[in-house]
Amino acid sequence: MQPNSALSPKPIDGEPSVPASVAAVLDSRCFEKAQTLRNLLLYLWTHRDRALNEYAIATEALGRAAVFDPKVDATVRVQISRLRQRLDKFYEEGGKHLIERLVIPLGAHQLQIETVTPPEPDTVEVSAPAKRSRCTAILAASTCVLFVICCVLGVLLDRARADRGMPPPPPAFWKMFFANGRQTRVLLPTPVFFAWSHRTNEENRVLMFRDTDINDFEDAAHSPTLQVLQQRFGVPSLGQSYTVTSDTFAAVRLARYLDAAGMPPSVMSSASAPLEALDKENVIALGTWGTLSPLKAYLDQMNFTLGPHEVFVLNHHPARGEAKRFEVTNESEQRSVWPGVIALLPGNRNAPKTHLLILASRHTAALVSFLTSTNGLSQFDQIWRDKGSPPYFEIVVAAEMNADELVRVWPLSLHAFPLQDPDNRP
Repeated sequence: MQPNSALSPKPIDGEPSVPASVAAVLDSRCFEKAQTLRNLLLYLWTHRDRALNEYAIATEALGRAAVFDPKVDATVRVQISRLRQRLDKFYEEGGKHLIERLVIPLGAHQLQIETVTPPEPDTVEVSAPAKRSRCTAILAASTCVLFVICCVLGVLLDRARADRGMPPPPPAFWKMFFANGRQTRVLLPTPVFFAWSHRTNEENRVLMFRDTDINDFEDAAHSPTLQVLQQRFGVPSLGQSYTVTSDTFAAVRLARYLDAAGMPPSVMSSASAPLEALDKENVIALGTWGTLSPLKAYLDQMNFTLGPHEVFVLNHHPARGEAKRFEVTNESEQRSVWPGVIALLPGNRNAPKTHLLILASRHTAALVSFLTSTNGLSQFDQIWRDKGSPPYFEIVVAAEMNADELVRVWPLSLHAFPLQDPDNRP
């Protein structure tokens, strides 16, 4: 890259000298309270010419112990993802004017500089009448061309639908969800595990432990069993290398349905900063009382709350004639009815046009079935219209299960989700 004034070193208090392109990021409001991401950015910059691995980043930049094992501890992947998203946010807001931009390509750890070339301004002076005449002629010609193109495309699309079975128009629910035109991600729930790495007989061993009453790595002190393990093996690291099998199958089924309907989503782990994904995209989050804990800020605003271990749904503000709790009902040794919650909420405060869809239940596949089957969508449409067709809402859904097989699913109650400010933001 040719020398450039934007690359001249600039010292920052308490930090090594960096070029102006890096200093602009570190001095920004996006990074002023994100010290971990600042440290990581500086490390990646000073080591940009080295082949980096997760172990080096964890131990040298993030302060992890020498026993760090990237196979069981997702810290580096999570922080790299957060840094990448924070950089994107900076260049969309305060850094729009910058020509040189820091990027971390997907699937990599190396920090790179990309040069963005602004469009060349048109320097030819044209009189106002000539401009209007030229614009009128161009507009007329463009209109004719577009009309012809639209006609041709219409014929081709009609033939394609007949020949290849184009997907029908989306149902009312999904049409409403995708109306904002944003890309959509499906979050795979990743439970919190506590991990210890140690050596036994010259072999590396890893101990993984999960307390289903603990849904946050910072709540370790609330688990008596974890305290015993910690006294024996020392301070654990975070392990989020696994997804819940039933929820994974449910997410795959939903992704296939949306793809076939012409609304293909991407898939990511809920450990990879789910709230930051809402800055740009719609998010569909599946999970249980435990695995949805990263979305606590949204769950705390809802009327319907899924209780511990999914055995009940609490109704904070019941309407007349409604129950205060919807509880699991055991019909036989194998057959039971489980409550769950579906909620369509506004997205991030910084991006009010994004949507968050939460599917919370012991049996998330049942909620997916409700939103992808003709019968389920018909039931939704009826109860939604009866409640005035609110743009955002929460539904309690009952799923009758025979062991792990779905028998039927139906809605119990729908409440509108209140909009708390004029920008339609939570």
